[in-house]
Amino acid sequence: MSSDLSSAVPSAPWPTRRHTGTAADLQSYDVTGQSALHVMTPVAPALVLGSTQVSSSVNTVSAEAAGLHVCQRRSGGGIVFVHPVDSVWVDVFISRDDAHWVDDVGRSSLWLGHAWVDALAACGMVGARVYDGPMQRGNSGAVVCFASSAPGEVFVDEMKVVGISQRRSRDGARFQCIAYLRWAPEEWTSHLTDESVAATTSSLAVHAVSADADVLIQHLHRALANH
Repeated sequence: MSSDLSSAVPSAPWPTRRHTGTAADLQSYDVTGQSALHVMTPVAPALVLGSTQVSSSVNTVSAEAAGLHVCQRRSGGGIVFVHPVDSVWVDVFISRDDAHWVDDVGRSSLWLGHAWVDALAACGMVGARVYDGPMQRGNSGAVVCFASSAPGEVFVDEMKVVGISQRRSRDGARFQCIAYLRWAPEEWTSHLTDESVAATTSSLAVHAVSADADVLIQHLHRALANH
């Protein structure tokens, strides 16, 4: 289900739309066309695998028994946990003729990271910065998104705040962003099949955002308009 939020947030140039459904439905939703901010609300918590990950990374049987959906996205990176309330999941789509388009994939997310920093600052977060170094995965980061560092992602000190993955096509780029209002890895890491990755992920220092989800989204909308 989708609805247009343009009347609830500042006007153009960034139309903002809200979509609700299973994580799999939201991943398959076609966001191409006009550059826009898409707010994705899953109806149930889910573990979303990156495009190149194998399903054996997750114990699907135990995850589904615990009420977690398991699906795969078309953008790269590691597993992402999404939640109807505890996470803020937004997809930002830009067309290839958008002024934000950058051919260099390694730098193409930096502008979006800076927009996130501005939005987080408007929510009262101090010290957020955009990571602009090379991709760093390590053993766990290849499996779990928040254990890696990618250009454009946002950190406070060494704690990740916003994870970003992207998929590029002939139509444009879809940047998939996740931030947490509450970080509770104990609710899902037991379903990872690699015990060492599960242990590392459970001990990750993640900086949750102390803000109402809709307020954060509105600040992000304003920040996008300024970048």
